[in-house]
Amino acid sequence: MNTYEEIRPHLIYDLSNFRSDGYTQQQIAFALDDAVTSASKDDVGRTVSAIFTDELGADIGQVFEAAFISLLSGVDVPPGGGETFNGSQTLTVLTNAINTISDAQYQALAEANGGELASWVMSSMIDTSANQLIYALRDLAGPAGAVYRFYNSESGSHFYTTSVEERDDIVANLPHMTLEGPKFITEGLGTALHRFYNTVADAHFFTTSQEEKTYVETNFSQFVYEGVATYVYTDPTDTADQGVFRLYDEDTGRHLFTASETEADNVQNVLGWTLESADAFYVEMI
Repeated sequence: MNTYEEIRPHLIYDLSNFRSDGYTQQQIAFALDDAVTSASKDDVGRTVSAIFTDELGADIGQVFEAAFISLLSGVDVPPGGGETFNGSQTLTVLTNAINTISDAQYQALAEANGGELASWVMSSMIDTSANQLIYALRDLAGPAGAVYRFYNSESGSHFYTTSVEERDDIVANLPHMTLEGPKFITEGLGTALHRFYNTVADAHFFTTSQEEKTYVETNFSQFVYEGVATYVYTDPTDTADQGVFRLYDEDTGRHLFTASETEADNVQNVLGWTLESADAFYVEMI
């Protein structure tokens, strides 16, 4: 049986020799940038480990996780959109992982695959994982229609947006706004979800009610209308839809919107907020 030292050069050659791999590496770089922006470095690490574990086993999955975490350790959270990472960095991190796999790990993988493992077979396993990683990182960043939630450490309020461009701009320019990740999904269909900015509370307010929108505009000058945030359903469209809880803090005038019943209960019972609705609108859970 071949040793890993013998097949390692072939794996690295295969990784860097094909034009299609260059495209794959660039797509990983873009997806990695958005995933770190939207989630966290630890979440990215766990995602990498899970993907490579599926093809190569837990020990080698952890090797690839460690290689990506090493790449990310010296990087501030990027602004998204592919500005931070590039294909050559992806090639380097994959190469570093290949160089870190031990002969014992290779032999264990070979035995798990019938006792023989040619270099082209292992190259195919790595390539399969690399392609699957693109989609896993995109899902981690947030699927289409994802609603991203920020926490404002200065005002204690939360902000929500479906716009990736707005998300990235906030991450890049407003350090007091902490991205908590994608929280739920809207299909962008149905009833308009109107967005207001409360200039007194430094907080945002959302409503699907045209009557409430008109009432707020007429009676509360501190609320600045910012337009339609997205479109949502006011009734469930299937059994998987979750109602969004709308809670209000009378002391600060802030609202919280959450699809988590646990969070809604905690905010009421511990913080004393008032539940205004258990189904302000309906969303799909991530």
